[in-house]
Parts: sequence; structure tokens; C-alpha cells
Amino acid sequence: MSHHTSETGQLIIVSGDTETPVYAQVKGGILHCMVRATDKDTFDTMAINVGLLVHENPGIPEMVDVDGNVIRPAEPASGDYVPAPGATITRIGPHVIIPAVVDDEGNVTTPPVMDTRYHANFWLPATQDGAWEALCVQWMSNGADGQANAAETGKVFQGIELIDPLSICSPANVLL
Repeated sequence: MSHHTSETGQLIIVSGDTETPVYAQVKGGILHCMVRATDKDTFDTMAINVGLLVHENPGIPEMVDVDGNVIRPAEPASGDYVPAPGATITRIGPHVIIPAVVDDEGNVTTPPVMDTRYHANFWLPATQDGAWEALCVQWMSNGADGQANAAETGKVFQGIELIDPLSICSPANVLL
């Protein structure tokens, strides 16, 4: 698989003779995706599976001498999960769709309308997105239409909605 971008920066995945437009952008060599998941654990599981999140301590492979004797045993990966080298993740969490209404004394007269799904944005070098290319194609090919806020367009696959950044009127999080 390979990819290129349209004049608007939309990611286009190329596989053989097939071009699949993806709800992602590439600007300045950086892949940008906006997603929302059913919850944080769903996002984290997917991010770990495709290498967006990695262990803080990556571990060390076993070292053997020429005779096959173990000089240093393997050490498994450990520690907290952190963004992979070169990746940036902005964890937004639940999102306010309509702000609360307050009276002159600061009392909430109408509570905010929330989208309680787990929102996140991520950026990574476009040369580093091999696993994401395959997942993006699956999102677009196998995903169902998402539950939009306002004019958004998205595709849901395995509990995560990939949102078309071109359909967001006023993004809350932008990497400059």
C-alpha cells in the first residue's frame, strides 16, 4: 500500500489500482486523525495494537553468543503506555456539544449537552503510518456511518469512529 494526499490534504490510500479516500489529513508530512471511541479503553486497545502507544520501557531482546549460550536474558517491555516515538496524542475525552446556560448570578439554568464518547486526536509522521494505512482502509471499507455531531462525517469500525477532519466546522484541537 502507498498513499498520497488530495489538494485539500485528505489522505488517499492506494492499493493496486484502487484509491480509497480516508477521513484523515496529511499536512507537512504529518498524518492527522480525529477519532472518538466508545470509551478510553477501546481507544487505548486499538492504539496499542497498531503501535500508536508503546511501553515506556521497550524491553531488550535476548543476547546469545556464537555457540547459542545466553549472555543476557530478554527483558519484557514494561511501564506505562506512552505515545510511540514521533507520535502526538491529544486526549480530549467527553466533548461539550452545547455549552451550559448560566444566569446573571452564575447558576446553571440549562446543563451542557455532552457527547460522552472518548475523543482523541493524533498526529504521526506519514512515513510511520503503515499500520494506520491498513486500519484506515478497514475503517472506510467496513465501517458503518457514525453518529455525527453537527455536520460531521465519520465511519465507525471496532468501536472507534474516524471523523472526517474536513467536516469539522470549528475543531477544538489543532496542531499548528
